[in-house]
Amino acid sequence: MKLISFRHMGREAYGVIKDDGIVDMSVRLDHQNLKNAIAGLSINEMEKLAEATDPDVSLDAIEYMFPVTSPEKIFCVGRNYRAYHEVLEDGGPKWPSIFPRFASGFSPHGETILCPAVSEQLDYEAEIGVIIGKSGRHIPEDQALDYVAGYTIINEGSVRDWQSKGTQNCPGKNFHRSGAIGPWMVTRDEIDDLDSLQIQTTVDGEIRQDGSSEMMIFKIPFVISHISKFQWLEPGDIIATGSPGGSAIENDPPNWLKPGEKIDITIEPIGTLSNPIAAE
Repeated sequence: MKLISFRHMGREAYGVIKDDGIVDMSVRLDHQNLKNAIAGLSINEMEKLAEATDPDVSLDAIEYMFPVTSPEKIFCVGRNYRAYHEVLEDGGPKWPSIFPRFASGFSPHGETILCPAVSEQLDYEAEIGVIIGKSGRHIPEDQALDYVAGYTIINEGSVRDWQSKGTQNCPGKNFHRSGAIGPWMVTRDEIDDLDSLQIQTTVDGEIRQDGSSEMMIFKIPFVISHISKFQWLEPGDIIATGSPGGSAIENDPPNWLKPGEKIDITIEPIGTLSNPIAAE
C-alpha cells in the first residue's frame, strides 16, 4: 500500500494511492495527519477503507508534500555502501557514521531543489528512507523491523565544499532545499527483501547511479537498533540509509547538479522521486 500526504485546493490531506488517484483518509479518520495515523496504528484500517472506496482526487490534481509532513527527527547514515570502502585494507568502518538533517533541507516530489548561491558543488545521493511507525528505545536488532511503518525515497543532497568548511557535516548537509523526500511511502509489507532493491539515479535521462542495497555495509535493522541506543525513535522519524556509488564527486571532473537539470531517483517497488534543479 502506498500512503501519501498532499495538498489539494489549499487543503492539506493524506490518503492511500489507488489506481491513478487518492482515497482521502483525512476525511474518513480522526487523525490530523499521516504521522498521527501511523502512530494510531491505523494502517490496516486505511487499507480496508481504500479497498472499498473509489479515489477522491487524481494524482495529477495535487501538490505533493513530504510523506510525513513534519518528521521530528531525520537521521542519515554516511558512506554506508561498499562502493566507498572497497579499497580500504581494514575492510571498512566498524561503526556507522550518523548525523542529523533538518526537514527544511529537503523539497517534496516535484518541487525544485536549489543550487546554493554560495557554492557550485551540489551533489546527489539516492537513498532508501525508513519511516518509523512506533516509539522505541534500545530496540533489539532482531525486532527492529517491527518498528518500521514503511519506506520512501530520499535524495540526500550534499554541498561538498561546505563539508570541508570545519570539522562537521552539518553545514554541507543542511543547505535549504538541497535534497528531496518522496513521492510517498510504501508500507513495510510491500518489500520482502531489503537487500535486493535496485537504486538508480538519472540526471536529464543520463544514468548517474545504478546500485543495489545488497552493497549496504550496516543493514537497516542494525542501523535502527544502533540509533535507538542514543535516541528515542518516534512515529514519523526518518532514517536515510546511505547511497551507492556514482555521486557527482566521484567523477573526474565532478558532474555537479546545475540549474535547469532534472533528477529522477527510482527504487522499486517504492517508485520514482523527481525534482527540477534551480538556482537559489
